[in-house]
Amino acid sequence: MELLSGWKEIAEHLHLGVRTAQRWERLGLPVRRVSDSPCSPVVAIPDELELWARTRIVKEDAAALASNRFLVTRLSELREAQLQTRRKTRKLLDDINALADKQRELLNSIQANLLSPRTAEPKNGQSKTQTCARTRRLHPRNPPAVHPSAQARILSVN
Repeated sequence: MELLSGWKEIAEHLHLGVRTAQRWERLGLPVRRVSDSPCSPVVAIPDELELWARTRIVKEDAAALASNRFLVTRLSELREAQLQTRRKTRKLLDDINALADKQRELLNSIQANLLSPRTAEPKNGQSKTQTCARTRRLHPRNPPAVHPSAQARILSVN
């Protein structure tokens, strides 16, 4: 029976670095310490190391396969959610565009109403110019003119 002594021989046998072999000890690598101290020299049997490495690979493959199944399932769920989100986004964009068109129409209508001259039908035989002058005078943008004497009275009161 062959015996490997020291981390360097164990690492060479496993085709690893020394530090990696030492880390694998924490994962269950079958090594024996000469004494109970964590700093004591180590020894290992090559057959045990090979068996552990093979079973570890099988366990890792099984874990990776289960992980891959989960990831594939999750990926398909995420793709479906992405498609639904794209559909909702397209619908919302269509709604926004329709509302923007409606808003443009309303703005154009408002501008046309503001820019068109206000013409009122003459009342009681008044001429069109008299009606327009009266309308202009009463319009909130054109406040009625204040007579200078009235303006002086207003200023003296304040």
